[in-house]
Amino acid sequence: MSVEKVIGIGWDVGGWMGNNHGVAICEWDRQSNKLRWKGRATETSLPDDSLMSIEQLTGTADSSFEFDKLDDDTVVVIGIDAPLGYPVPFNKLIDGGLPDMFKPSKEIYNPLAYRFTDKEIYRVFGKKPLSAVFDRIGNNATLAIFHARHWEREAEFKVYPFKEKDVTDNRIILEVYPALVKEKRFGEVHDHLKQFLPKDTMPGTDAYDACICAIYAVASQTNGAILPKLAEAPKNNDVKKEGWIYYFI
Repeated sequence: MSVEKVIGIGWDVGGWMGNNHGVAICEWDRQSNKLRWKGRATETSLPDDSLMSIEQLTGTADSSFEFDKLDDDTVVVIGIDAPLGYPVPFNKLIDGGLPDMFKPSKEIYNPLAYRFTDKEIYRVFGKKPLSAVFDRIGNNATLAIFHARHWEREAEFKVYPFKEKDVTDNRIILEVYPALVKEKRFGEVHDHLKQFLPKDTMPGTDAYDACICAIYAVASQTNGAILPKLAEAPKNNDVKKEGWIYYFI
């Protein structure tokens, strides 16, 4: 499939009860090689007594966005800032097994708390992602995992790297990590990315982080044409079961 347009949807995930879900949408097309923002990045909550549909997610940022009327040569990628999997040893433990365990030299090396991808982020960037097991991010993780699986079934998305890539894939979900491109938690993105962020969205907000998620999403399909490339997930069994944080290289 020849990709002529990429829609990047960024979702900075809040909790089940919170109103701090950041959502943003941007668009890249091959002809102009430019990034354009659709609507305005915003913050929202889950609908009462319901899950978030794709239409509800995108509608919070751009009410005119019609997900079901996209061209065949358009790829939609959702970049999600929340863990989309749990460590393999942790899953084994709660399933009744007894994984190998020891007192680690550092918390990041605790196999019950941190995935292969979390340790890779620490190795490459010196940053320790929040643990879906040990930290409060577990609230966000369960919500994100549930919605990602729901959208796989209801809207034909594929969550990488749990599902194998195919050149015909046009609805994709990725786990991303906005903190990697910011010096401070509530600060702006690094200088080389500032030109791509919308001017009407304030740093330090969930809407701003959603914009970063959307940029990651677009970058996954542009092969370095406008944004840096993303690191591919290694082909090992843990990553296939735990997920992968897609980061700029």
